[in-house]
Amino acid sequence: MPSEAMKKKLHSGHHKRLRERFTKSGLGGFHDYEVLELLLTYVFPNRDTKPIAKELLDKFKTLTGVFSAEKEELEEIKWIGERTAIYLKLMNDTLGFVFEERARNEEIQFTKTAQLFEYFKATIGSKKNEVMRAVYLNSQNKIIHAENLSEGTVVEAVAFPRKIVEVALKYHAISVIIAHNHPGGVSEPSDNDDKITEQIKNALETVGISLQDHLVITENDYFSYRQTGYLE
Repeated sequence: MPSEAMKKKLHSGHHKRLRERFTKSGLGGFHDYEVLELLLTYVFPNRDTKPIAKELLDKFKTLTGVFSAEKEELEEIKWIGERTAIYLKLMNDTLGFVFEERARNEEIQFTKTAQLFEYFKATIGSKKNEVMRAVYLNSQNKIIHAENLSEGTVVEAVAFPRKIVEVALKYHAISVIIAHNHPGGVSEPSDNDDKITEQIKNALETVGISLQDHLVITENDYFSYRQTGYLE
């Protein structure tokens, strides 16, 4: 059997090759487990991280599932302790932070639904409960404020219209975009989604502010009320 020193040398060589692949061509061509495997090399420099990566994906199915898992769930995996669980959670939260910064620096065009989807996917897409997020825009379509309104179920969100109007007036917004996630994976809106969209649209119109869009998002798909003609 290989000695511990030999195992460390083998793992170090494999880790180096993974990093070289990434340096040369980014994550193009990487399998999901290889992305995790590479990330974990910075936590376990002398260990084979492939089995850990594969076990994480076996349990949580996707990269999004891994990064959005609760700390306690992650720690159920062999070799995943508190430090590693926090590291993985940090990856997820950092992605949302980066998208938020890009939005504020005008790198995301809020007139393009595909970019809106990526933005909301990064900020609320991995939440295990339904979360509604509102983005407030000025006359140049630039973001001036964004916040999660609640976490729970949109069905219970009876105060959304009033709160959105209050915040829009506070920041002198010209228009608002809202989105909420469907953790179940189906982007088709419910009757309640239609109802809350109508309520928010009407409430904003009373103070001369427009509702640009309402997106219902899942991990891989979205529904846009504007694209379907509901919001003109």
